Amino acid sequence: MKVYHQTGFRDNWNRECYLNGIGDGLIYSPINIDADKLLALDPALKIGGFLDPQLYLLNEAKGTLHTYPYFPGNIKPDFSTPDLDNSHIQMAKLCVDYQLKNDFSYLVIPTRYYTDNPTTYFVQSTDYFVTPFCDYVRTNGIKKKILLSVIVKSIMLGDEEKRNEVLNWITGHQQISGVYLIFEDNFNSKQIKDFEYLLNALRFIRILKSNQMEVHLGYTSTEGILYSIAMPDSVTIGSYENLRSFGIKRFQDLENGPMRAPRARLYSSKLLQWLDYQYVEAMRSLIPNYEDFFDESEFRPLMFKPEYNWQFQKPEPYKHYFYVFDRQVKALPNGQPDRIESLKGSIRNAVNLFRIIENEVLLDDDSNGSHLPTWFNVINAFQKEIV
Repeated sequence: MKVYHQTGFRDNWNRECYLNGIGDGLIYSPINIDADKLLALDPALKIGGFLDPQLYLLNEAKGTLHTYPYFPGNIKPDFSTPDLDNSHIQMAKLCVDYQLKNDFSYLVIPTRYYTDNPTTYFVQSTDYFVTPFCDYVRTNGIKKKILLSVIVKSIMLGDEEKRNEVLNWITGHQQISGVYLIFEDNFNSKQIKDFEYLLNALRFIRILKSNQMEVHLGYTSTEGILYSIAMPDSVTIGSYENLRSFGIKRFQDLENGPMRAPRARLYSSKLLQWLDYQYVEAMRSLIPNYEDFFDESEFRPLMFKPEYNWQFQKPEPYKHYFYVFDRQVKALPNGQPDRIESLKGSIRNAVNLFRIIENEVLLDDDSNGSHLPTWFNVINAFQKEIV
């Protein structure tokens, strides 16, 4: 299973780590990198990855999205939904051509975001995005694999009829090789603890894989490890939380007031969790072997110096995470039964480690192991279904 960098703000951290052998490729974010700058990047930084076209909101030009030739506002000023009837073929051509110029591993079909999908959503998506995109690729004899962008809302997972509808729509497109699959995350907790949601996500991935489709999961956090037991082709690593959890606000050009800076956190593969740095500091004072709860990396010695100034803008916690999570994924057994048992063992170990920590340091619900029992139960439920 591959690990892609979900790039965004400060994507130089991702590029630096990738060039040092961390991860298998980069997923580029048009709202964060100018189109010409992306074209000018070293081909070695692009051949292993792909573009997220980010046409989620057709008439919003967040960041540098307006620099991309396929952005609707560059095709027609004051672009609106009715203009798709006349512009969809040109948009598809420009989107394919731009991706070809960068020589990415895949060509990615955009998708549109709605707060509530209209009843004609799948028909519109086929007519405006999938068909013109695939027709252009076929007509021009382009041989690259095609991925279909799909945003899966909670209702699509929880409602069997809606789940079957979207699965039938995806698998009905013969020319695509797979999906760039994004589970929308509306949860308040940093780790997902909803049994049904997680189990249905695993079922969703498994059905796509059973239809011989590649499944590349975008915007994954620690849940990527859990999703791995459904055998997707890749998961992602991202620096900031809005790159590890999909929310549409990231793509909206909002007039925001001052934002409260997030607290720095440190990832531990042994705990399957990110810990707020205040607890790392408390562990330093109260647990003699506190370093044993965290992974080795070239970045760890600096972070564990008493004078280290923990800030969310610093690269070390994120580069440490990229390194640790990439190794964690690559260490998973290749076979599904062994992978499932391995992950169950990792969860048991993590639960035991949290018991040791919380004898000395109490943790809040976003830093403790409160998600782990749900994950374990989800794995058991999924395991019974596939036996």
